[in-house]
Amino acid sequence: MNSHFNEEEYNKLIEKYNYKDMLHDAFKQVITPEFKKHGFKKKGKTFYREREGLIEICEVQYSRGNHRTTASFTYNISIAVPSLYTSLGIQESNELNTYNLPAKVDDWFYLEAYSQEKPSVVYYEVELNEAEISKQKLFESNWENRYNVKTGEGFIEVLVEDIEKVILTYFQSIPDAKSLIEHLRKDEPRGEIDVQMMYRLGYLYYVNGEQEKGREILKRIHNGAYKVAINDDIESGRIVL
Repeated sequence: MNSHFNEEEYNKLIEKYNYKDMLHDAFKQVITPEFKKHGFKKKGKTFYREREGLIEICEVQYSRGNHRTTASFTYNISIAVPSLYTSLGIQESNELNTYNLPAKVDDWFYLEAYSQEKPSVVYYEVELNEAEISKQKLFESNWENRYNVKTGEGFIEVLVEDIEKVILTYFQSIPDAKSLIEHLRKDEPRGEIDVQMMYRLGYLYYVNGEQEKGREILKRIHNGAYKVAINDDIESGRIVL
């Protein structure tokens, strides 16, 4: 235990709370019912819903180091477009792996017992695909105070609010599979999430017989966040722009 932790408070907290159990309870009692209420099916820790040629996917991933004194999980969000695989002649048996476009990364919820003047590990940041939603900066201010990471007070309310206002709002911002693919193929990226999806789509096109479509996308994002990755692909001979 770090020397700046308040040992007396720490001992009281871990005697009363088991943070790993709290997260697992929240998954069963809050996250699962909320997703099912909105028509999602459940497979393990993954929730998915089909609509308009899309499969909306949200995986809850627990951190490996979770234990009674500190615990966290991540929402891994992706969009699957089964028709894209079909159009490229790719056979895929697992419906959730049909085609995944990463939609969100590094969205964390923490509960922890450590006592510090300013908790340094409490972190929850949201990045959304639509420019209008991004501008709202939903959780940029006072994110440390959204719930009490020591007692869990307010944690359930935050979970419900974020499923509604963040995850479902993101999914609803994509009208259908055709519109999403057209946007990724022809438009300028609106943010980091678009760049991720464009890189994935461009590479998929390129290695599956649609090289010109792949080149168009990869050239558009070549000088962005994936510049190093694309240059590595070029230098290795995997793609030619």
